[in-house]
Amino acid sequence: MFFRKPPNIYGKADDGNNSMELLMSQPDQGPAGRRWSRHKIDVRLKVSFPNAGKSDFAFGRANSLSRGGIGAYIPCSIPVGTAVRLELTFPYSSTEAKLDAIIRTCEGFRYGLEFTRVSDDMQEMIVKNCNGTEMLQ
Repeated sequence: MFFRKPPNIYGKADDGNNSMELLMSQPDQGPAGRRWSRHKIDVRLKVSFPNAGKSDFAFGRANSLSRGGIGAYIPCSIPVGTAVRLELTFPYSSTEAKLDAIIRTCEGFRYGLEFTRVSDDMQEMIVKNCNGTEMLQ
C-alpha cells in the first residue's frame, strides 16, 4: 500500500522527482533503510483519537524518536491510518509538545507514528531531542 507523500517541512530541496514511498509501514530495515535515525527516549505521552464518533484518549510510553515520528507502547487498539494528537514533554524541554501524527504501524500495543503538520519551532525541539539522546542500533 502506498501513501501520499507528505509536504516538504524539513528544509530539504525537493525536485519533484521523488517516487512514492511506503512511510513507516515497511518491515524494519535497520538504520540504513530509514529516512531518519531513531533515538532512545522514555517519556509518558497522551494520545487522543477518534473512537466510535467520539474523542477518546489513552496514556502510553514513547520509546523511540526520529525527526519524522515516534515509536510508543499504547495499551489500546487504534487502527493503522488513524490521525491522532500526541501530548508529551521531551527530555530536553520544559514545554509540553502537542503534535499531530498518523498511526503507520502496529504490532500488539507497539505503534509507529509519523508526525504531520510540524511547525518550525516543534521541528527544532524534535531535532534538539534527537541530538541529545542515544541512537538506536
